[in-house]
Amino acid sequence: MLEPVDRETEEVLRDRVDAAELERHVNAFDGTERISGTDDEWEASEYVVETLEEYGCEAELLEFEGYISVPEDACVDVTTPTFRTFEEAITTSFGASAPPSGVSGEVIRVDDVAEETVATADLEGKIAFTTGLPTPEPIQLLEEAGADAVVYQSLNPDHLHEMIVTPVWGTPTIGDESEFPDVPVAQITHDAGDWLRARCSEGPVEATVTTQVTTEITTLPCPVGRIEGTESDRYMLVGNHVDSWYEGITDNATAMAATLELARIFAENPPDRGLVFGFWPAHSTGRYAGSTWWADQEWLDLRENGVAYYHLDLNGLKGADGLWHQEMAELSDEHLDVLKTAGDLPMLETADAGFLGSDRPARNSDQSFWGAGLTSLLSGARMQPGGEGGPIGGGWWWHTPADTRDKVDVDVLAEETRIAVTLASRICDSPILPHDFRSTAVDFREQIAEIEAETGRSFDAVHEDLDALEEALEKAYNVIEEIDGSGPAAAAEDLQVELGNELVPALYMSRRDYDQEPALPHEPLPELWDVASIEGTERTELFAETTLTREVTRLRHRLQNAQAAVERFLKEN
Repeated sequence: MLEPVDRETEEVLRDRVDAAELERHVNAFDGTERISGTDDEWEASEYVVETLEEYGCEAELLEFEGYISVPEDACVDVTTPTFRTFEEAITTSFGASAPPSGVSGEVIRVDDVAEETVATADLEGKIAFTTGLPTPEPIQLLEEAGADAVVYQSLNPDHLHEMIVTPVWGTPTIGDESEFPDVPVAQITHDAGDWLRARCSEGPVEATVTTQVTTEITTLPCPVGRIEGTESDRYMLVGNHVDSWYEGITDNATAMAATLELARIFAENPPDRGLVFGFWPAHSTGRYAGSTWWADQEWLDLRENGVAYYHLDLNGLKGADGLWHQEMAELSDEHLDVLKTAGDLPMLETADAGFLGSDRPARNSDQSFWGAGLTSLLSGARMQPGGEGGPIGGGWWWHTPADTRDKVDVDVLAEETRIAVTLASRICDSPILPHDFRSTAVDFREQIAEIEAETGRSFDAVHEDLDALEEALEKAYNVIEEIDGSGPAAAAEDLQVELGNELVPALYMSRRDYDQEPALPHEPLPELWDVASIEGTERTELFAETTLTREVTRLRHRLQNAQAAVERFLKEN
C-alpha cells in the first residue's frame, strides 16, 4: 500500500529554503515602481525570466494586450458653506474621469452603503460621501441611486489606499462595458473627512469633485516558468503578481521572491508532478487581467492537467503575528496540516482575517482558475486588521507609497516560503493526489442545507444526487487508500482531476466554465442563493422559478457527472 502523502520529501525540501536568496530577490526589486505597462514592470519581468532560467526552469516572457486603468489625480473643493480645497486626495482605478470643470453638487453623507440605506437617501444628482475602502459593490449601489460622484473618507488616519472599483474581472468581453462605473470617485484623508462630516451635520454642503483616470489598452509582460513532472503531465500552478502600487515591496515583490525560491528548490529536485509559476501583470490596475488572460490561453490544458492553484501575496510582512488561510474543501485538511507542520506562527481566527473574508477563496487574489476546475488555496502571515495591520491585515502601508523595503521581515518571508515548498511537495510529490472530494460533497450538502434554512425551500432531488455521489466516493477512496505500487495510481489521479472539473465550477460559479465571475461579494452556489430568495410580483416570482429550475438542473447534472466518473473508476479498478 502506498503512503498517500509524501512527508519525507517535503521535510528535506523545506530545509533548503535560503533566506539569502530571498533577500537577494527582494533587493533586486527595491526602488522599482511596477505599475502595469511601465518600464519598471517590464524590467522586473525580465529579471524573473532570467532568474528562472538561471535556476534551470523553462521560462518565457509572454506579452498581451490588456485593458488597464491608472488613477492619475483627484481634488475635492468644498464651496458651501465655506471654501476649502482638499488637494491631498486620490481617485481609483476604473473610476470615471470628471470633466475639466469637475462634478459639482450637494454633498450627502451616507454612513453605511447598503441597499436599504441607499434606497432612503436622496442621492439623485448629488455627491455621495462615506467612509471606507472604495470597492465595486458600494459604487454600484451609489451610482444606481443617481449619485453624480462619490467621495470616500480614508479609514487610515495617516494614509490613502489605492483601490479599484470595477466588478469586471480581467479585460472585458463584449457587453461588459456597461458594468464599468461612470462616476468619479475620490478618496480624501481621515482628517479631511472628519471636517467634511462635521459640516454635513451642520447644514447643506456643496462641493466639486475633480478626477483624472487613464484607462486604455496597454501591452503587458507576463513571465511564466515551468518545471516538468518526472512521472506525470499534471501540474500545480503557483501565482503572484509582478505589478504593484508604487514600489509595492510587500505587495508583491516578496511574493515574487518566494516564488523564485520555490522554483530554485524544485528545479534542483524535480517533482513527480510539474509546477508552473505565473507572475501576473495587471493585478492592481486591470482587475486580474494577467491571470485571466493566461487562463483563457491555457484553459484546455488547465482543465486536463492542472490540479491546484496556490496564490502568493503580501508575504514577509514586518510585524506579522499569525497565519491566515483560504482553501477549497477537498484540500482543507492537508492545507491546515501544512500550515501547522511548516509554520511557526499561530493561526489567525477566520473572523480576524479582515477584508479577505472567510476560510474559502473569494473573488480577489487572481482567482481566475475556478472554471478550469483547479482547487484553489491561499495562505500567509498577516497582522490583525486595524492599527498596525491596516484595513486588511496587510500592514498600514498596504496600497500606499510607504510599502517599501523596510517593511519586510525576511524571517517571516522564509517561513512562508517553507510553507509554500511543503504544500507544493505534498501536492506534486505524493504518489496519490491529496485531494479528498468526500469533503467537497459535504460542503455541497452544508451549502444546500443553509439555502434551505434561509429560504424555506427544499431541494430533495439534489440531496438524493449527493447521497449517491457520497456513497460512490466512499467506495472509490477505499480503493485509492489500498493502492500499492502496481495499483491504479494514474487512474486515481485522472478521477480526481475529473472531479475537480465538475465540482469546483458547480460550487463556485454561476457563469460558464470559460467565463469569470464578477469581483463582487461571493457565496458558494451563487445563482442558487440569488434566485431562491427572490420575492416580488407574481411575474418576478415566476421568472425566478424558471431560473431556479434551470440552476437546480445544472447542479444536478454536475453532481451526476461526478458520480458517473466515480462509477467508471470503480468498474475499471
